[in-house]
Amino acid sequence: MTYVSWSEGDWEGWRAADAALDVRACLVAAESGDGRRSRHARSLRVESLDDVWHVKSYPPPDGRRALRAFAMGRALDAAGFAAPVTLLVGRRDAAGLLVTADVGGEDLLGMLARLASPDPEGRRRKRDLLRSLGAEVARLHAAGFVHGDLVPPNLRWRDGAFVFLDNDRTRRGWLGLGARRNLVQLGRFVVLGVTASDRARVLHAYASARGLDRRRRHRLGRWVMRKVVARRCAIDHIPVEAAARAGFSVLMRSGGPFDPALMAAERV
Repeated sequence: MTYVSWSEGDWEGWRAADAALDVRACLVAAESGDGRRSRHARSLRVESLDDVWHVKSYPPPDGRRALRAFAMGRALDAAGFAAPVTLLVGRRDAAGLLVTADVGGEDLLGMLARLASPDPEGRRRKRDLLRSLGAEVARLHAAGFVHGDLVPPNLRWRDGAFVFLDNDRTRRGWLGLGARRNLVQLGRFVVLGVTASDRARVLHAYASARGLDRRRRHRLGRWVMRKVVARRCAIDHIPVEAAARAGFSVLMRSGGPFDPALMAAERV
């Protein structure tokens, strides 16, 4: 992908040279205040007759994250990983703008829910998908990348491969604790159809691809389990004692007493 410089008003940055993009429409969308708000940005899906774009605006002082996402997306692509293609990136003082092409495919949570069927073929496809997930995260880490927020909604399955979304906190360099945190981010969600054995399947595939021996594999599994429990308790306000009494399988079971959707319904 070739990029050329662009500017409009106080905005300046780079745009894909061959993209048929309505830059003005993207700026209007970014400044509209519409869309889904996260801690650092606001995201909005924009549709034209022929294309779908994702406009992500970063209010001050987080504009640098747009450039980080742009750089990391290109680095992931160069290393053989799938990431959204940037069509436009820019800065205006300390604010930032990132426009990416829609990646298509199917989101990981939706696919797992679709495969949560009792028939043997559905179970086989789910297990193969989870093994592929563990192996792909291992490949990501082996290439020196740590994703900034590797939660299931930031993964899509397209043409037999995973696509890594939201790379504004992704980095390359020394892995350390960040790589293990990616496994906690993946594991802390309660997902329809995903059992404790399925979670172990992801970790086993990851550890095998990283070449971990049995001792290191078990140590990693215990560490991830402890951290997942701690995150669930902190985020969903579950008493630590209640989580310990229930055990990991019950704590993470979809439809169980600690399912976040059911807990939220009970609070209403």
